[in-house]
Amino acid sequence: MALTIKQNRILDNWVTVVDNGAGYSGRVYDKTDMFLAEAQLPGVTWKREDVSTGLLEGLLGKTRDFLVVSHRGLKEYGMYLSSRDYGQHLDCGWFLTVEPRFLKRAISKYAVGSGNGMSLSLDVFDQQDLSAWVSVVHHAFVKSIKEIMEELKQDITGMNTRSKGYLSVW
Repeated sequence: MALTIKQNRILDNWVTVVDNGAGYSGRVYDKTDMFLAEAQLPGVTWKREDVSTGLLEGLLGKTRDFLVVSHRGLKEYGMYLSSRDYGQHLDCGWFLTVEPRFLKRAISKYAVGSGNGMSLSLDVFDQQDLSAWVSVVHHAFVKSIKEIMEELKQDITGMNTRSKGYLSVW
């Protein structure tokens, strides 16, 4: 069964479209994999997986291919990188999610009014690790996309490299 991304669990995201980049999705994943391996991030693993937006979709086969990045010390957090053809273009983006376990989510919803509330209360060192992890993964992904754009002889100077959510990665 596929992993799921739930809308109410998304903390941050980023997206860009590469004009006339259809067919380069696999190369983006391969380059990102290489850059992540070179980065030697402690406790960080990644693998390609099918991802859906819900249990029913996962069972019915409606999934998309993502590079899923995890951190051993921040188990409730996940980063989902996507590169896919969209017509003649290449749609690239990522989602940072938080997925507290059932009991923690229930207690958090009762105590603070949000199922994610207790999971977002990180100590300074965990905040530092989360920010560094997401930033390095983001930069590896952006570097991969920029290399594809350069191969296609496209101007990379106007590419959006900032997210707008929880961490405001840049």
